[in-house]
Amino acid sequence: MRSLELSIRLGRTPVRLRAVPSAVQPLPNRSLVLRDDLAGTEIGGGKLRKLEWLLAENATGDVITLGPAGGLHLLSSAVVGRKLGLRVHAVAWPQRWLPLAEAQLRAMHAHAETVWPSRSRAHALARLARVWATVRAQSGEAPAIWGPGGSDAAGTLGWVEAALELAERAASGEFVLPPRVVVAQGSGGTAAGLQVGLALAGVAVEVHTLDTTGFGARLVKARVAAVTRLLAARGLRVPPLPPLRVIAEGSPYGEPSVAGGKAALWAEREGFGVEPVYSGKALAYALQSATPFLFINSGNGLPLGPLLRSALPVLPARLAALWC
Repeated sequence: MRSLELSIRLGRTPVRLRAVPSAVQPLPNRSLVLRDDLAGTEIGGGKLRKLEWLLAENATGDVITLGPAGGLHLLSSAVVGRKLGLRVHAVAWPQRWLPLAEAQLRAMHAHAETVWPSRSRAHALARLARVWATVRAQSGEAPAIWGPGGSDAAGTLGWVEAALELAERAASGEFVLPPRVVVAQGSGGTAAGLQVGLALAGVAVEVHTLDTTGFGARLVKARVAAVTRLLAARGLRVPPLPPLRVIAEGSPYGEPSVAGGKAALWAEREGFGVEPVYSGKALAYALQSATPFLFINSGNGLPLGPLLRSALPVLPARLAALWC
């Protein structure tokens, strides 16, 4: 199956947010890195692939979405939404303070329609109905909801498509796919989409995901089940999946690690960047073995400066309270 066929069979046209195809950069030991970090315009990163398919369903009006306060999903949703005239309402839960997290929260606050702080992830999910009712009362129309990380079934299609694209490019001779693809796991949609897409492409490549949230393999399996149901409704049967390996990282979300820091320095020497709290941890895992890998660089590699021009110099107290 080819990536174009996915759109035709589903009857959906993704809203393209990536300015250029993601480069596949060679690394030592026949490994590769997918440079999704530079594929956007105002912002880069793997969240754009999910948003392209989410926007195929909800391209106007109001959207409510959830995530950690300084995470890339809320920022990407707010930036893309503002650019396209979509009103994004962010429900944010606490995370550890880091300079990058604070910068991303400030930029998100500047671009979102509203930001609703919550006490915890569970509290954010619980208050979603109240936020929905408030937004509906204000706009007169029912807002759409994008789940945490954009990893709804529609969002996960972005990484099904990515796997199909990688298989096509490898078949064309552009590069040789290594035996494993390595990605950081947050909301699970990236790993799930890659598994399903590789199965549809008939490519025997293992998916290794470094779990930064503690939800483990059950989260990825739930995402796989959701996107499989979506595809089945359109007559697309998913063949047996390639192996999935979920590696428990151990530290809390947003917590830097020594290994992640070392991996970030290694990446810098190879000409790309990762932060040590998310993608850096996945890269550190990939480097532990001599087996070649394809590393998905799903963070934002574009400067935040332009997005901070309209941001407040200091966060409002209600948002500053989100650090834990």
